[in-house]
Amino acid sequence: MTPDSTPLPTLKTLRRSGSFFVLLLAANCAYAQSTASLAAIKQAVATVFPSLQSPGLSVAVAASNEVHWSDGFGLANLERKTPATRATIYRYASISKPISATAVMQLVERGKVSLDAPIQRYVPAFPKKPEGEITVRHLLTHTSGIRHYKDQEFLSHRRYKSVEEALGIFKDDPLEFKPGAKYQYSSYGYNILAAVAEKASGKSFREYLREKIFQPAGMIAADLEVLEEPLTNRCQQYIREADTFVIAPQVDLSCKWAGGGIAGTAEDLVRFCIALDQEKLLQPRMIAQMYQPGVLADGRRTDYGLGWRVRKDKPGRLWVGHSGGATGGTTYLLHNPQGGVAVALLSNAQEVKGLDELAQRLGEMLLEP
Repeated sequence: MTPDSTPLPTLKTLRRSGSFFVLLLAANCAYAQSTASLAAIKQAVATVFPSLQSPGLSVAVAASNEVHWSDGFGLANLERKTPATRATIYRYASISKPISATAVMQLVERGKVSLDAPIQRYVPAFPKKPEGEITVRHLLTHTSGIRHYKDQEFLSHRRYKSVEEALGIFKDDPLEFKPGAKYQYSSYGYNILAAVAEKASGKSFREYLREKIFQPAGMIAADLEVLEEPLTNRCQQYIREADTFVIAPQVDLSCKWAGGGIAGTAEDLVRFCIALDQEKLLQPRMIAQMYQPGVLADGRRTDYGLGWRVRKDKPGRLWVGHSGGATGGTTYLLHNPQGGVAVALLSNAQEVKGLDELAQRLGEMLLEP
């Protein structure tokens, strides 16, 4: 057929062709927008990093429930000049709590644990308290009255052979208030939750996390930190003294596995958030419970749900998250479930300021149209 004899395109053909070009244009615009957004996010972190005063920082962000970007800045080990990367492993510190809370809520979902049951149903070794009955919900929401660290306990280097043995640190101490009367943060309360999970599941806490949380979520590096087990990518943890950094004291996290003993990468944390959004770990009704603020006995609400800090911004968007302070480390995780946005920031210096502000800025950038 000669060019002159080529049939004229039909209206149907033109519509199809038009649709194709519209879709192609939209795809190109989305790609350009994504590229511009990613460049802006990278620049925001690079600009803020020097002011954080941390040897190293690893960052991961998710958008629309996909890992959008992850990278490292600075050094994971000053002495060896090892760069921080997307694969660097840090102590999660208290970001361990939403992970541990998710494990408990899985058992609630399966009918193995009741949120409002007394903890002695699962951990009979924990003594009843004259101040009142402690429930699983009290532990998850930090309203149990169980104390936090005292003296030098944060620097514990003792190896506890089991979760139950570590309860001995505080189990015989009086409660600081009647359970449910007020909010008071307690990492030790989460020790009991690890024991609850072990009793209800019939597995060790470590085994349960690996099987029911880390593997389904694709958290490749996440695990309980055990110092004697070699890890190629583990960062060195530091404390800032004047204008220099010194290696942080060696600690053993078996005193607080559930509340602060998990380690992993920043990318693992955003994959944890993605897995929650994609219902790989819990059903929506259980997740919704976790994101509800706690309620005290007098009806007042706190800003802490079941393992997560909870707030809404001025436009009414829900943000859940958690900070962490480790021996030689500072961490922050922020998540917007509706937008599938997650930001994880892990640093290898103690008491770093500004991670929360940086996470919020990145989160809002990821939500921009």
